[in-house]
Amino acid sequence: MNVLVICSDEHSFRCLGTGGHPVIQTPNLDALAARGTRFDRAWAASPICVPTRASLATGRWVHQLATWDSAQPYTGNVRGWAHVARDAGAHSVSIGKLHFRSSDDDFGFTESLLPMHVIDGRGWVQGLMRNPLPPYPEAAELGAEAGVGSSSYTEYDQRITDRTIEWLSEHAAEDRPFAAFVSLVAPHYPLTVDEEYFAPYGDLANDTPGIALDISPQAITHPAVEAMADFFSYHKTMDTVTADLARRAYFGLCTWLDHNVGRILGAL
Repeated sequence: MNVLVICSDEHSFRCLGTGGHPVIQTPNLDALAARGTRFDRAWAASPICVPTRASLATGRWVHQLATWDSAQPYTGNVRGWAHVARDAGAHSVSIGKLHFRSSDDDFGFTESLLPMHVIDGRGWVQGLMRNPLPPYPEAAELGAEAGVGSSSYTEYDQRITDRTIEWLSEHAAEDRPFAAFVSLVAPHYPLTVDEEYFAPYGDLANDTPGIALDISPQAITHPAVEAMADFFSYHKTMDTVTADLARRAYFGLCTWLDHNVGRILGAL
């Protein structure tokens, strides 16, 4: 038996056709859900990138790993499922974004292709959990551009998808089982996407269900969530037009993600 795990990044559970979104086009993910099992009460161990990736790698809670934020990455010191798969004789491979500490660490993979780890083995020191959180004016850059365009992340996803298809083809005839972790970046910022994937959402009226803003930043009332929203304050620098383009581009990135998932599934 082979295992293939495909991971998306900053992907809202609502932004799938199978999740009930009124306009999102994700036919490949919808078809996968239709013939499989969809967990609608599953939650990430942390709302923050690096901790939840450590939890996903090990099956441990964040407090057991002491990876509280994006400056405390997984080091491989706690055995994860990739170690178990490798020890059982499987080919355990990662392709794409990991956001662990460094390629010098042993995360259990027999092979890591196109890995992305945290910067300089330290991660994002600005994001260390503190109370109160310090000012982060650079967050405005996250909302500076939105709409049609490419980015290093969409180009990275293209390479990840191409390499995954190549890897599956290279190992198709082997008897050795594999456990593959394919980690794509979409729909992570920046919120720019090629015209082909923006187009299905670009001309929809502003009051279209799913296009219209369904929650206001002013509706945030939990103090911890409010503090994080103030820290990542890019939404406060967006004018109405940019915010509208950002939502549509995010939907386009979800469709771009779905396109790449479809290519990978087609190679199996």
